[in-house]
Amino acid sequence: MAFLDIRTLRKAYGSAIALDGVDLSINEGEFVTLLGPSGSGKTTLLMSIAGFTRPDSGTILLDGADITGVDPEDRNFGLVFQGYALFPHLSVANNIAFPLRVRKWDKARIAARVDEVMKLVGLDKLAARKPRELSGGQQQRVAIGRALAFGPKILLLDEPLSALDRKLRDAMQRELKRLHQETGVTFVFVTHDQEEAYAMSDRIAVFQNGNIVQIGGPREIYRAPASRFVAGFLGGNNILSAQADGAQLDLFGIRMPMPAAYDRMRHGDGAITVWVRPEDITLGDVAPGAVSFSVTVADVSFVGTSERVTVITTDGQELSVLAPSAAARELTPGSTATCALLPSVIGFLARE
Repeated sequence: MAFLDIRTLRKAYGSAIALDGVDLSINEGEFVTLLGPSGSGKTTLLMSIAGFTRPDSGTILLDGADITGVDPEDRNFGLVFQGYALFPHLSVANNIAFPLRVRKWDKARIAARVDEVMKLVGLDKLAARKPRELSGGQQQRVAIGRALAFGPKILLLDEPLSALDRKLRDAMQRELKRLHQETGVTFVFVTHDQEEAYAMSDRIAVFQNGNIVQIGGPREIYRAPASRFVAGFLGGNNILSAQADGAQLDLFGIRMPMPAAYDRMRHGDGAITVWVRPEDITLGDVAPGAVSFSVTVADVSFVGTSERVTVITTDGQELSVLAPSAAARELTPGSTATCALLPSVIGFLARE
């Protein structure tokens, strides 16, 4: 039996279904991310685990015990919110000490634990500061330290990094991974940012319309999305129409040998749907074994380390291509170009 076992959880708000029979099992010590767009049900599930939202039906088991109706304060879970929810009049040390005082720990034990936690989250030199005297990243560390202070069985994190800038967000991702590894606490993390999910998680549960539509390790989900939604949501893959004809694939009017990933029983034949990652399409250069095709450039956008080029194929399909700036330097909307890809990079979606 899993450490945290969620069985057929349902929750509706009037006619709006937030959770539609969700099943999820989490092992002790795992870092599991609930990933999906706004309104997909991930935060409702987190709040149900925390006890702040009561499901209409279904069961939540912790170590085999039914906690579905247990009050939040009796679940022994830590919770970190997007807005930190620090006490502005209390110092760093006293913010971290607060849940220990509520639990009536003695003073010596509180002092020792606060000192230990402040070192763990790298705030031992800032103990006397108030939240207003801290950066956003430091405030987040206080919130995490406070949530870990009493030794929770599970740490629940509701989009805790969304208010931070990119540099701080990257740093806090590394900090959360370190804290997870050092404490061994089970982490359940909510985000809509797939890069965060990839960077930190042992497993990712992808949400759509109140359901988990795929669950697996980051590499597994990235390399083998199970549906059109997952393929499009994770990484902005190109979702394309193609024709399967025995040992041949027709894509953009180009016939090529059928890639090994194709399975007729799963993916169908005739008109099928495939996906290709933007970074797997090249502009100009044609590698050995690749197939090339002509496109018309629709847009070129600088995205920092590369250019995102939107092109239209001869059969009218739109492609997003991530290309080095040198390869896209001369491209302008309306110009023509040559793209290429290896058949092996083409993924196939199961027929629906």
